[in-house]
Amino acid sequence: MVVEIVNGRRVGISRAGEGAPMLMLHCALAHRGALAPLMAQLPSRAFTAFDLPGHGESEFDEAVDIQAQAVETAVTLLEASGPSDVFGHSFGATVALKLALERPDLVRRLCLYEPVYFAVLAQANPKAYAAEAKASSAFTEASLANNWPTAARAFLARWGGEAFDALPLPSQAYILKTIPLIMASEASIIAPEKGANMLALMAGLCVPMLLMAGGSSPVVISEIATALAENGTGITQMQLQHAAHMGPISHPKDVAEIIAGFIA
Repeated sequence: MVVEIVNGRRVGISRAGEGAPMLMLHCALAHRGALAPLMAQLPSRAFTAFDLPGHGESEFDEAVDIQAQAVETAVTLLEASGPSDVFGHSFGATVALKLALERPDLVRRLCLYEPVYFAVLAQANPKAYAAEAKASSAFTEASLANNWPTAARAFLARWGGEAFDALPLPSQAYILKTIPLIMASEASIIAPEKGANMLALMAGLCVPMLLMAGGSSPVVISEIATALAENGTGITQMQLQHAAHMGPISHPKDVAEIIAGFIA
């Protein structure tokens, strides 16, 4: 585990294993170590995992969009290692998808678990987009008031594997440190204008893509998946009936089996 300077910013990076390269992108509020159990279940690969901006040991440059920063880091790492299979979870999955659309020459196969690209619904399913805004209003209101404990409770109630108050104190402290970054991603994954652009780009998708979801996740996840699948080609969809949004962490063996079959 090391900290490197990538594009002028500190980035926490882990490299492990041997074989074909595979880049791993974690979800918001986590860090690169969160995907270690999943990597342990996957076939042998030369894994690279890095902390998303503002997470773990990576710094966040507030002058640059958080998703764009993550994509820039991924591009730099893959330009050095060569084309790679790429896995992304939640916000990390939106980074992986944007990477594949912008630099398909660097991505061999794309494995996504519940990319939270809410913006695509603004055009593809306006009713679902409005419903999601209502469902997330408690989190949004608390965030705008800088009431981060309340925001964390509201966010984890929908998306986390455990309630905020049930977490160990160090985990609570880490979440309170990183929860403001959820709002920092609004411009890239929630703003309506980003959705139209993303759907247009999906029509040119030229990378084989696996799109996974949990059967117990919020309904908006399946609505996003439908929008992406209807506007792209070469997309394989799979559902883990017994898993939810944190499937790669709560059910690493099951997720790994699906990924292994796809990248074989």
